[in-house]
Amino acid sequence: MAIIAVIAFVAPSYAIGLESSNVDDTELMTVPSVAMQSGNVQADFDEFPNLHPMVVHFPIVLLLFAAILQLIQLFVMKHTMDWVILLIVGSGFIGAYVAGTLVHPDTEGLTEMAKKVLEEHDKYASWTVWSSAVAAVMKLVSLFWFKLRRGFEIAVLLVMAFSAYSVSQAGHYGSQLVYIEGVGPQGKYLGSETEEGQKESSEHSH
Repeated sequence: MAIIAVIAFVAPSYAIGLESSNVDDTELMTVPSVAMQSGNVQADFDEFPNLHPMVVHFPIVLLLFAAILQLIQLFVMKHTMDWVILLIVGSGFIGAYVAGTLVHPDTEGLTEMAKKVLEEHDKYASWTVWSSAVAAVMKLVSLFWFKLRRGFEIAVLLVMAFSAYSVSQAGHYGSQLVYIEGVGPQGKYLGSETEEGQKESSEHSH
């Protein structure tokens, strides 16, 4: 009976303590998302904190694919393939430029580690933009002036390979920012969309 009495006394206190310790998790689970409030499963573009995640995947895929096709071109040496590669690497450059400038969010309140990761991400993103631009120009020159010259095609491949490496590294650091440092999900550590392009953040801006 004594044991039962102790359990009856302790159990409610334990339950109250457990409930208070989990209040934040409960609140997070019960707060409806914007999409849930609107009744739509698929969120509209204006409901995202920033459009960077919607754009950044395109240059990653396109620039990696362009480098692979350029490697294949060294063996097949087809004029039609040059046009395909130019279209892909040109689109990759445009995507990288848009992702790195027009829709790249401001950040605020970052931890010291997140700042270092962001610096690396931005460095490789910048290298991606410039190298993909050079690769597109070189491919254009290849089409009209150095037609199917293997030596020049090798030079184009080297630039495209560097671009593919840069975009891969930028993607790695970008993933680290999101999934390890927590930058981005539900707008965490992101500046206001309305302030972008008007003033620099006190810590970091694009």
